[in-house]
Amino acid sequence: MRYRFTRSWGQASVVVGGGVFGIALLLAWWLGFSSDEGFERFSPAVRILAALVVSLAGLLVGGTMIVAGQLVSVPLDQRALLAQIHEVLTERAGAGEKAVGR
Repeated sequence: MRYRFTRSWGQASVVVGGGVFGIALLLAWWLGFSSDEGFERFSPAVRILAALVVSLAGLLVGGTMIVAGQLVSVPLDQRALLAQIHEVLTERAGAGEKAVGR
């Protein structure tokens, strides 16, 4: 199998992007709804706004990594499909030439 490193890089980018997004959501939940003593001095509106900003940042960074990983995988999948189509077409052309007697 060719392009193993490229395919692994794309898959790793998707996994890391999902992890970044998940961690950002957990951090946003912790910022918005934590009852730690350090956060009690901030109003609930400020804490929820901070949670929204962190979750949006996680969406932007993680989503970008996910899309980049998928965009790396698309040409590799297209290449594999085109190779299969080419193989089928050359087999059919060879069978047709044998039937005609060429």
